[in-house]
Amino acid sequence: MLEYAHFLSPSRSYRPSKQVFEIRPPRPYDPRSPLPTIVDMETFAEVHLRTDDRIKDYLEYPRRNYKQVACWDAFDELQRANAHALYANNAYSRIAFAEIALKHVAAEKGIVYGPRCFVTITPARFAFPLRDRLAPGRGLRSDLRCMSEAAHCKIHHLQQVARQAFGNLPFIGMVEVALFPNWSSSGWAVFDSVSWHCHLLAWGATQDELNGILQPLRERHASIKDGVTSVHVQEVPDDDLMRQFVYALKGPQKVYRTAFLRAVSRESELTGFDTRAWRIKKDWLRTGDRVRLLDVMAGRTLDGLLFGNREGTALARAIRDEALKPFRAWEQRQP
Repeated sequence: MLEYAHFLSPSRSYRPSKQVFEIRPPRPYDPRSPLPTIVDMETFAEVHLRTDDRIKDYLEYPRRNYKQVACWDAFDELQRANAHALYANNAYSRIAFAEIALKHVAAEKGIVYGPRCFVTITPARFAFPLRDRLAPGRGLRSDLRCMSEAAHCKIHHLQQVARQAFGNLPFIGMVEVALFPNWSSSGWAVFDSVSWHCHLLAWGATQDELNGILQPLRERHASIKDGVTSVHVQEVPDDDLMRQFVYALKGPQKVYRTAFLRAVSRESELTGFDTRAWRIKKDWLRTGDRVRLLDVMAGRTLDGLLFGNREGTALARAIRDEALKPFRAWEQRQP
């Protein structure tokens, strides 16, 4: 396990401050350089540690132009000493959890021998408005996010949708959240939307077979944007297994902006009423938007976001059991 990914074991008298985070040592990278693409555990750890530092600096040393603040629960979840609780907002929890999950996935014979596919399911049913930007005051904006439908989404319904669609086909995956500024399932909006979706690693079926199995799911659930399928299936070659599964384990990193393209080619111009004129463009989340998603993700744990089907259920259970050992040991030490 990476040295900075070890779980800390707090003493029984430890009470984290809600205003001051732990002292963070210098990182072995240039904070001014662009964030790397997540392709392995090294880049996974770098991205999550660097963004964690940015969030904590944003919250700990607010400036006049900073428009967001997180709820107290999110403050506690960010503390490194709480990494043993597997909070989804905690970068150290994510790094250690990802290493454990990768070890178990690499030992699963069905995944090793294949065939394997990477599946993303994004039903519009699990996209909710986030009406916090026009509220006066940073505290009120945080309260609105904590009380929103997005924060109280019942993700086990999304997990059940995936299990029912796959039937007897095994998979393992994670539930994640994505931010769509000025967009909703009805099109352009004055508010932002939060879309809960899942990334799954399935095995035992080829890409064509899996597309046929998931076709009823495509027909039953629309995506948040017209013209984009709610189910995306991609074959995973042997040399791309780690990159794909690490991508499924990451926290929210990108913002999905819908941009209007007046022309998609030199020959054909498009109007605002043509759905082909809108394109989704991915970019790194700004720190203020990361703070907004802290409130949406507050209270979620990685063991709750992880789920599987058939053989994947036993695999997910084994990952949870190992990842929760520090938390259970901490519980036993409580008076």
